[in-house]
Amino acid sequence: MQKSFLLFIKNICIILSFLIIFSGCKSEKDNSPYQFKYAHDITAYGFVDIGVCKKLTGDVYTLVIFMDDDQSSWNEEARENFYDKRYFPSINYLSKQAEKRGVSLTLESGQYKTRQDLKTQPRYSGIVDTSQGFNNLDVLEQAAKTLGFTDSSLMHKMLKYNLGVEQIAYVLAFNKPGRACAVFDATFDNDDSIEFMIAFSKSQDGKDYIGSAVVHELLHLFGATDLYDDKGIYKERYKLCKKLFPNDIMLRSAIYPETLKIGSLTECLIGWSEDFPEKCDCPEWWQRG
Repeated sequence: MQKSFLLFIKNICIILSFLIIFSGCKSEKDNSPYQFKYAHDITAYGFVDIGVCKKLTGDVYTLVIFMDDDQSSWNEEARENFYDKRYFPSINYLSKQAEKRGVSLTLESGQYKTRQDLKTQPRYSGIVDTSQGFNNLDVLEQAAKTLGFTDSSLMHKMLKYNLGVEQIAYVLAFNKPGRACAVFDATFDNDDSIEFMIAFSKSQDGKDYIGSAVVHELLHLFGATDLYDDKGIYKERYKLCKKLFPNDIMLRSAIYPETLKIGSLTECLIGWSEDFPEKCDCPEWWQRG
């Protein structure tokens, strides 16, 4: 009887130990020590650790690939104007923001104009949708093939090796008005998928270039989420974001990104901080309508 009782107590202790260990486990992708009440972990809040672009830290290279399509084309003057006067200042903004926070980030940029040996311009066969990038999921594949690679995966491996960097963020630029967007693997479940950004030389209304758009979409590639609600799906969340992060670059747009900020939630999602803003862990964040 005594042995049976001791065996029972031993089994209970083993079960309790397992439960304690299990309850203390976090997702491998959870980079926040915060204990969530209304979400399983930080990945529920953004595009954290999806694809080849992980945290916005370490050695990161942003590669602009200038592409033509059946509706638009680049010339040297237009390329220089986009890269030097519009794109690069936006990247410089990110570098300064990281330095200001003491984040270890070496952010370099380059451009792919033509394949020099063939003098071929990267080209998209068709017309790139200027309002919704998910209608052109094959843009990167077409870019890779016109540059002489068999596919985007091989291009990524070779460029990563040749450049000697940890991460590459691809920017597919078109010389026409449009709405910049980040494009992900539709399943959100492939760590080897190559996410990329589609950018345009002018804003969608054909007016001045919005510098914050480049920063906004690049931050998406590294985990950030939209804080605005243009479809009216999460109205309470939008109200909360306007209160907590009124000048966040994931909430608002501006010609000059320097007029906007990178708020505490965005910092956490891109790997710049482990201090998750507790006020975002609330029922309002998930309430629809």
